[in-house]
Amino acid sequence: MIATIHQPDFFPWFGFFRKVARSDVWIVLDHVTNNPRDAAFWGRRVRILVNGQPHWLSLTLGRPPEPGQVSMPIREMTVVPNPATAPAKLLRTLREAYARAPYFREHEWLVAEHLNDPDDNLMRRNMRFIERVLLLLDVSPRIVYSSALGPPTSGKTALLVDLLTAVGANTYLCGLGASGYQDESLFEAAGIRLLYNRFSHPVYRQVGTGDFVEGLSILDALFNMPISDLRHFLCAGASDASH
Repeated sequence: MIATIHQPDFFPWFGFFRKVARSDVWIVLDHVTNNPRDAAFWGRRVRILVNGQPHWLSLTLGRPPEPGQVSMPIREMTVVPNPATAPAKLLRTLREAYARAPYFREHEWLVAEHLNDPDDNLMRRNMRFIERVLLLLDVSPRIVYSSALGPPTSGKTALLVDLLTAVGANTYLCGLGASGYQDESLFEAAGIRLLYNRFSHPVYRQVGTGDFVEGLSILDALFNMPISDLRHFLCAGASDASH
């Protein structure tokens, strides 16, 4: 059984959905801490295409409740009002960027429902968007939250091994960047095979640009190509390397 582990990002990029589509189980990493004010935190920002150039789309998150506290679990983070990131402003940016995209009108509701969601909890909002997209893509992994799998283990790799063991996974599908910091011997000792998510980003026609730009939110693909093509790119065609 293949499992992947990932936080619930904001309007995640194509590669995130590629990993989840190839997994039997997605462990939602909701108990580890992040800095909600960090500009590099993917739970609150993602790139879209505006006038042919990458552009950051971001949410404003509340500060940790305790004085001096920097980080907090994503499941406790909240979206707070800010004129610079108000739903109407973000929706206007997306409409101006993708109004001419062939499938924008078909999927605009996904964005509107997330941005206008009355629930201020970031994780629940991000998860609702992700699950709606998975449904559109006919992708149905078992979803398990790390916070429901027992107390955290010290050590990054040990934590991953414990989470994978808890769901009965014998294969861990991870990103290529993980090879630089995780201890592969711990997976081997636990009888868990490593499968690195190697793939070439599919190239498709993007509105407003002649040169393809990769690494964008899944919204870019949803707005620019039919669902049938997106399902094909997610589920086929990439070569993998395993250890």
